[in-house]
Amino acid sequence: MADTTLSGIAQALFPQPSITFSGLGSGIDSQGIITKLVEVESRHIQRLESWKSEWTEKIAALQEVNVKLTDLKNAAAAMDTLAEFQVKTVSSSNTAVLTAAAAATAASGSHQVLVNQLAQNEIEVHAGLGAPDAVINASGSSQVFAFSYAGGAAVSINVPDGATLQDLADAINASGANPGVAAMVLDMGAAFTTDRYRLMLQGQNTGSYYSIAVDDGLTTLDGAGGTVNFGSAAFTQSQAAQNAQVRLDGYPPGAWIERAGNQISDLIAGVTLSLHAASASPVTVSVNYDAAAMQAKIADLVAAYNDAVSFIREQTAYNRITGQAGVLFGNYAVNLVKSELTAIATGNAPGFQDPEDAFVNLAQLGITTDVDEASETFGQLLINETTLAAALNSNPEAVGHLLAASFRGVSNDAGGNITYYSSLPGITLPGVYEVAATVSGGVITSGTINGHPAAIDGDTLTGLSGYPEYGLAVRVNLADGSYAGTVRLQLGVNGQFSRKLDDLLSASSGPVNILISNYNDIVGSIDAKIEFEQRRVEGVRQRLMEQFARLEAVLAQLNDQANYLAGQLQNLNTSTRKS
Repeated sequence: MADTTLSGIAQALFPQPSITFSGLGSGIDSQGIITKLVEVESRHIQRLESWKSEWTEKIAALQEVNVKLTDLKNAAAAMDTLAEFQVKTVSSSNTAVLTAAAAATAASGSHQVLVNQLAQNEIEVHAGLGAPDAVINASGSSQVFAFSYAGGAAVSINVPDGATLQDLADAINASGANPGVAAMVLDMGAAFTTDRYRLMLQGQNTGSYYSIAVDDGLTTLDGAGGTVNFGSAAFTQSQAAQNAQVRLDGYPPGAWIERAGNQISDLIAGVTLSLHAASASPVTVSVNYDAAAMQAKIADLVAAYNDAVSFIREQTAYNRITGQAGVLFGNYAVNLVKSELTAIATGNAPGFQDPEDAFVNLAQLGITTDVDEASETFGQLLINETTLAAALNSNPEAVGHLLAASFRGVSNDAGGNITYYSSLPGITLPGVYEVAATVSGGVITSGTINGHPAAIDGDTLTGLSGYPEYGLAVRVNLADGSYAGTVRLQLGVNGQFSRKLDDLLSASSGPVNILISNYNDIVGSIDAKIEFEQRRVEGVRQRLMEQFARLEAVLAQLNDQANYLAGQLQNLNTSTRKS
């Protein structure tokens, strides 16, 4: 069979070697060629995608840093005041007589509490009837039962004709004018016959003020005209309204401190007493620091700190052996955050001085930083439980100040000539301030705080704006003379962490959030470049498809022409052989 391809025709016409087009024509793999060419054009997109992935990974790591920092801030803020950090325990030598609860503000110490009587509500009981459905009004018209409570206005209860004892109890309870008296029908039992069921009125409040009085002037259920007598004479007082009576540490002798209830929270500051029974002898109430609870709080803070620091270390680490670096290796902002946290954890708290304060830094409590670079806990805080427990047991108040002092003013002047008065929390910076003043003629003639001029107002010097002591007010002895002293404004470690982390986590100025914003801008820019490249590559693909389509058309036409020539050549050869 004759070869009708271009190469076959060319070989027949021109026996010498010629250029061949292997693979061209209808059998060409156009799609495969286009795909490969597009892949080459897409390499820049792949580089951009890889670059975007790197920045996205950095953003995710920074966001996790913020989560860790927020956890630390919450842990610190939850105990950055003495009331939040300090935990007090309270005990009672006789819990049958009284129990107690103490707030962090309760002063440590013991008190003797003598309970003479409990506060109680008043209870009035009617003489009784034979059945709860016994009719108390058969007069043919409505009647009235009236009473007053706690010296208030009389409450009139409408008692319709045919009403029963239970109806009266229900009407008293349902009355919107009832100020606090509950009614019930008391079943005395089968031993009682004609008076088995009795109306009981109970005051809902304790204290001598809350008495119940049946108003005979308004009550028409008086036993006449088909009614049952519900006048005051028909009631018996089973329990009188009375106040609780106590004596604290033997005071007042020969008299009693009275309260309307058995929950007394204004007798011992920060302590709530729950009275249960009277007693002939006093009960000892002891308030102490709960060292174990405070140690647990410190452990929680350290755990949150270590979680943040260890994550930052992991993300910024560089392994010299493997050459592998953390996602945030060399990141200035993250390293700045870590250095800020480390400075608080290792430095002296502002406003604290040795030896005036028992503790001035965490190391003195047994909380130190692991400096062993080979250690898994490098950079984290380590707690010497024994040292910390000893500090909490020996001087819990000083530990509380170091951890949770919140702009606590302290004066170092033993003579009392220079004393702390007030400050502006959040404005006055914590620290140590030297104060000097001159008084002449009973008037402050000059004064400085930290070497800076101070405003003078009577016996007070106040720090001026533009200085760390702005808002700090100190009082000066107005006796003539020149005075100098030190005033300290203390901020505990928890307060330092809380305030610093507020700054570090600021949405507008926090270094991590600024980086996240910048990195998001970079990712957005990369996305724009990727979109541009995708459009460009798609344009290349479209042009290639069009070019190959035209090539296929040309090749198809050439093949048609080749087939025609081959036919003509065959006819020519046939004619030649015949002749």
